[in-house]
Amino acid sequence: MVALTDHEKRALEEIAVNLERDDPRLASKLGSGAQQPAASQHTVAGIFAAIVGCLVLLVAIAVQAMLLGAIGFIIMGAGAYAATLRLGRLRLRRPGPSSSPSAGQPEHG
Repeated sequence: MVALTDHEKRALEEIAVNLERDDPRLASKLGSGAQQPAASQHTVAGIFAAIVGCLVLLVAIAVQAMLLGAIGFIIMGAGAYAATLRLGRLRLRRPGPSSSPSAGQPEHG
């Protein structure tokens, strides 16, 4: 890796200060890198639980154990729910309506 020059460090610091001033919510989201690994850990754990639940369900079908099958189905569903729980927060928001009165309207002329 190449170290940044003093000029580049000052430019980045200025960008960070301006971002914090202009959009503090975005700045806090970008600055909180500790939350991302936790979210991915929950997703991985949910996928693992869904796979285990699916395997339990398959074993239950093989040995014809209805109660075990129900337990496997519940584990599989809970794992899928846990894996997708945080995906809604990761989606990008659609931009709101523009303040421009002619935005989205075709031009006549």
